[in-house]
Amino acid sequence: MKFSVITLGCTLNKAEGDIMKNILIKKGYEYTENPDESEILIINTCTVKGPTESKAIKLINKYKDKKLILAGCLVQHQPELFKGYPLIGLDHIDEVDKVLEDYLNGKIDVLIDRKNINKLLLPSVDQYPIKTIILQEGCLWNCLYCATKLARGNAKSYPPEYIYKELRDAKLKGLKIIYFTGTDLATYGYDLNIDLADLLFGLKDIKGEYYVRIGMANPGILNKFIDKLLESYNNENIFKFFHIPVQSGSNNVLKTMGRGYSIEDFYELVEKIRKRYYEGTIATDIIVGYPTETEEDFRKTLELVENIKFDIINISKYWPRPKTLSYKLYKQLPGHIVKERSRKLKIIFNKYAYERNKEWLNWEGYAVVESKGKYENTWIARNYAYKQIIVKSDKNILGKTIKVKINNITPIDLRGELLEIKEENLLEKTLY
Repeated sequence: MKFSVITLGCTLNKAEGDIMKNILIKKGYEYTENPDESEILIINTCTVKGPTESKAIKLINKYKDKKLILAGCLVQHQPELFKGYPLIGLDHIDEVDKVLEDYLNGKIDVLIDRKNINKLLLPSVDQYPIKTIILQEGCLWNCLYCATKLARGNAKSYPPEYIYKELRDAKLKGLKIIYFTGTDLATYGYDLNIDLADLLFGLKDIKGEYYVRIGMANPGILNKFIDKLLESYNNENIFKFFHIPVQSGSNNVLKTMGRGYSIEDFYELVEKIRKRYYEGTIATDIIVGYPTETEEDFRKTLELVENIKFDIINISKYWPRPKTLSYKLYKQLPGHIVKERSRKLKIIFNKYAYERNKEWLNWEGYAVVESKGKYENTWIARNYAYKQIIVKSDKNILGKTIKVKINNITPIDLRGELLEIKEENLLEKTLY
């Protein structure tokens, strides 16, 4: 029987969707990328925002004639939305084959209770040249607006030895780009009496050509060990990439969100990063239109963007999520105000991101090609600072290390000329 998996949401969700996919492939089911061709469809949901919930509902309605199995954060957070369907909670993805077999035999399983599971021991799917490794799940905060915490619970870390093994196995397969992912990597190791920096220092013992991208880390905890973390980044195998969600430039809004840090703390954090790794990419998340956000609060957010000149901003309009405290406590701002603030923020971001990218003009150096581009014969590569570089080539250079020269820029990427395709050193893959 043919099956398909549609995953909504973050890199962690994608990794879990790939695990379920590989379990079913190993059980003899035939996978197809096209849901229209499948008899069985797994929809791996996300609960972060209202639009992702709406998208899940639309997919269910669109494919209602197929055998549907629902999984992911929205299922864990609001199972009552999906009565009559087999449900796979976050801690039961290892049982997807059992759930499917039961479903085909007329039994509907609802597995949303919590249990201990090591997802690094489950079979995953690699997307050449990228390998995603789950470091941890959950977080230590209780932000008033966050439904993800309600779904994933408190932070839980996977021991370093499992992570290093996954990395070594990926290297042997020739996978050069490694995503370290989780809900909040700043909390990694709190339950193991170590921290993220300790894990990264251990990469020094794993030789060869590979590049690790560190996922999202919340500033409230990151501030406590930022100096140590920056020292652990002193490794050519680690992209100089920092995803630190600020959410707002106003202390008033941060306080009513329950974020656990001040904007002064955030400025100090960024100052230390830029002092050590000036060219590194700093990405952030900003919520516009939080119910307590005044015009003055929003002005402070614009000021923050002007001062820091973020390389990437994920801008989200506030969406009240059921069962969260902000949903219960606050009345939403008018939609037209939220929409206008989002528009203004995008304009300011583009202006300053363009200015920052101008500093890369005429840069020459090496980058690794991570994926095909949007247009024919275009490719997306990443350099040491995790800058997105678009190059043209009629050759298949996926996974190759290339030398480029930057000759054009936009606010969101660099455009480069391909100068050289680096020769592969096969011995590097076997070096531990």
